[in-house]
Amino acid sequence: MARLTTDQLSEPGSPEDILYYHMIPEYQTEESMYNAVRRFGKVRYDTLRLPHKVTAREADGSVKFGAGEGSAYLFDPDIYTDGRISVQGIDAVLLPPAEDGGKSPAAAAAAAPARRAPAVTGATAKPKLRRGKLLEGACQFMGVFVRRSRFASCQ
Repeated sequence: MARLTTDQLSEPGSPEDILYYHMIPEYQTEESMYNAVRRFGKVRYDTLRLPHKVTAREADGSVKFGAGEGSAYLFDPDIYTDGRISVQGIDAVLLPPAEDGGKSPAAAAAAAPARRAPAVTGATAKPKLRRGKLLEGACQFMGVFVRRSRFASCQ
């Protein structure tokens, strides 16, 4: 189980990145997640931390997110549901992968797919971050536990 350290939280933008990595921008109940992993084996969900995805699979009769030490089980299902937002409880903090993936350049090149998208010329392209009702709800929710001013997106 991954543990949060003060070093991880003190980096600029790190609390936001961790929080966004826990948010899936679609309505998923415990039943729909469990049915998906039973049917497909492994499901990759988009997160608000673009371009990262979180992987879910069935393990021990429950839904397991992540892999290895950085994994968490769904243990408190459907804390809050209203038809638009569904809050699920997990038993650990999922840490987003490092920007470089933690691999050496040679290992990253070997693992890269054979087909690549055409290169973007000119300015570097960054993925557009999603903002909206889900982020507003998360800011209000996190305002209960942490000062809102710590999150740049909540200001």
